[in-house]
Amino acid sequence: MSSQPKNSPLIVVILAILVIGSSWWGINALSKAKGKAEEDPSGSAPGGPPPANVILATVESKTSTQTHQVVGTLRAKSRAKIAAREAGATLTINFDEGDLVEINSVIATLDTRRLDAQIAEATAEITVAEALVHQKKSRVKRSAIDLAMKETAFAGNALSEAEVLDARSANNVDNSIYASAQDSLKAAKSRLELLNVRLDDLKILAPFTGRVVERHIEPGEWAEPGSAIVTLVSSGEIEAWLQVPERFATTARGKQIPVTLTATGQTVTSTSLTIVPEAETSTRTLQVVALLPNPGDTLVPGLSVSAALPVSENTERLAVPVNAIVQGYAGPSIFISSSQEGSPLPVAKRLPIEILFQENETVYLKAEGLKAGDQVVVEGNERLFPFQTLLIGERK
Repeated sequence: MSSQPKNSPLIVVILAILVIGSSWWGINALSKAKGKAEEDPSGSAPGGPPPANVILATVESKTSTQTHQVVGTLRAKSRAKIAAREAGATLTINFDEGDLVEINSVIATLDTRRLDAQIAEATAEITVAEALVHQKKSRVKRSAIDLAMKETAFAGNALSEAEVLDARSANNVDNSIYASAQDSLKAAKSRLELLNVRLDDLKILAPFTGRVVERHIEPGEWAEPGSAIVTLVSSGEIEAWLQVPERFATTARGKQIPVTLTATGQTVTSTSLTIVPEAETSTRTLQVVALLPNPGDTLVPGLSVSAALPVSENTERLAVPVNAIVQGYAGPSIFISSSQEGSPLPVAKRLPIEILFQENETVYLKAEGLKAGDQVVVEGNERLFPFQTLLIGERK
């Protein structure tokens, strides 16, 4: 039979002393911590996060318009291949590429000799037709007098009825021949008029003021009706054709928008804005045409441009700096400085927001309970907790 160790009471005593000592040390530590918390002027809750160093900005109410950045290309208001209307050998081309052509200026002339000969022939035909009309008119007058005399004689029983009928028939024939001669004269004059029009068409005129961008024919070459002589683009005002997504088809508005040349950065303000009511099936975009002033013709077709297209009404909206936005799993939010009863320092209040749009470094938004003049955290909000106390610094 084994006996118990003799040192068991000693072990029990030692363990009791350790338990009593640990309890006293814990109670003493808690008492010191409570005393420090009561003396701490920062107002942070015991065991909570310390006050956060932040910088604030003021929520503003601004009149603004939402814009969407779009791209496009400059086009001339008018572009045409000026064509010959008549066949003929090209005698002169009066303009080279790059030259400015005023409206109704003679761009080129074609050989007129063939039409000159036809016009001379048509003029002679008119002379013959006029003489024939004169002759037939005299013949009508003579037959009318003869008919009247015979009808008088017939009334006095001096002539037979057959002679009167013959005279009447002859008069009707003469009237018909006279009418035919008059129609022939009209046809000859119309032919001469057409030949004069064709003669004028041998001078190719500019239908609008513009610049020659390409010559398609040289002096001496034969031009057929419809063959291009030069390509002419209009000068002065120019159009910016902008590609606009279909979701903005009904919201694009305004007429004065800034249009920027991609290559040079030059910005021109449009004078009008027109939506082309047809969408591209492949890209689902619409064409919006912005008319731009172009003094000095410094803007040329084909250059790429961009524009800030207004897509909303110009109205008052709440605005905050972009640095105030905090993105989270629940969506975007902001922290505003709010006072809390019992706390000597302001605390952070989190507000969920709806971002309307961003313009440069400013975000326009909507949020329940937010108003102009509220103070929003713009620095130090990355690790900020709701209701955490704030130590507000100054923006450098």
